[in-house]
Amino acid sequence: MRRTLLFWLSSLLILTACHTNNGQTAGDIQPGKQYAKGFTITNTQHYTTVIVFNPWKSNEIYAKYYLVRNNSTAVPKDGIKVKIPVKRLVANSATYFEPLREIGSLDVIVGTCSTRYIYSPEILSGVKSGHIKDLGDSNNLNVEQTLALKPEGIMTTSYNADDINVKRFTQSGIPAFYNFEWMEETPLGRAEWIKFIAAFEDKQDVANKLFADIVKNYQEAKSVAAKAKDAPSILVGEDFRGSWSMPGGRSFNARLIYDAKGSYYFASDTTTGSINSTIEKALVQFGKAQIWIAAQENTLHDLQAKNPQYTLFTAFKNRQVYNWNNRMNGTGGNDYWESAVSHPDILLKDLIKTLHPTLLPGYKPVYLKKLS
Repeated sequence: MRRTLLFWLSSLLILTACHTNNGQTAGDIQPGKQYAKGFTITNTQHYTTVIVFNPWKSNEIYAKYYLVRNNSTAVPKDGIKVKIPVKRLVANSATYFEPLREIGSLDVIVGTCSTRYIYSPEILSGVKSGHIKDLGDSNNLNVEQTLALKPEGIMTTSYNADDINVKRFTQSGIPAFYNFEWMEETPLGRAEWIKFIAAFEDKQDVANKLFADIVKNYQEAKSVAAKAKDAPSILVGEDFRGSWSMPGGRSFNARLIYDAKGSYYFASDTTTGSINSTIEKALVQFGKAQIWIAAQENTLHDLQAKNPQYTLFTAFKNRQVYNWNNRMNGTGGNDYWESAVSHPDILLKDLIKTLHPTLLPGYKPVYLKKLS
């Protein structure tokens, strides 16, 4: 449970560490537009150039890859040469599963981490059969076991330029494919990293079509929400050891709330990350909020037992509290932390159904679940 709470909180910080513009209109969502700012893909006759930008330093290149179908193809010396399609991959984050599954390449994964908390039935089946190896903690992969798998690359992220864990593998000749989807500014920007992943599997056309459908579905859902006559007020998250991390007004969660036509106390705030608060401040600012999302518990009884002060919130009194636990397995694997990044259109519909139940008749939320 302690690990689950820490994982939830760290994930919430990731979700709230992105920039958004609450004044976006439906016209800002355009087919063919690139929403992701963290990478570019350029195709030439002989090779494909993939550039990953440093999310902490504007316009600085973090990594450059030259993807070739034939090893004999000559490429510039300022990047890493990668033969595609990559057939043996170590995935250092569960958020890579869904893009690989959608493009039909999930079977390339030969190693991953912390499998006890994975939701994907396909990955768990691979672990059980021995096709996929559990390499331990994501921040400290087992070097010997990883090298024994002979992967052609490790898809991972980085939190600083001196990532010792990743350097161990690059020094051993295993390239790191840096994926910074969690640093993107918008839900669609995060989902667009399916194109980055697909490039290494030589399936760009498949990814382009899939993402175009996501953009279309997101735009349609946003247009439905715009018809709502009201904008219910929203409270997000929970107190954890005396601190309550609220999404900043220009965060990922704030964007989803806005697009679902909800109102948020910090909507005019310009913080791109999270706002540190307390339960006392939350009661003042969100005490009368109509909807409470991203609670951790599964029942109102458990929420009350955790902190009796929660009963003072209007959303609690009216039994309008929700979590993201609708898709979980028996060991604590939660699909929200795996596939939701790839489906911002579904996340938006879940919120719309919760805020405006009559706008999506017949729709059943995929990730959001009301506390019993």
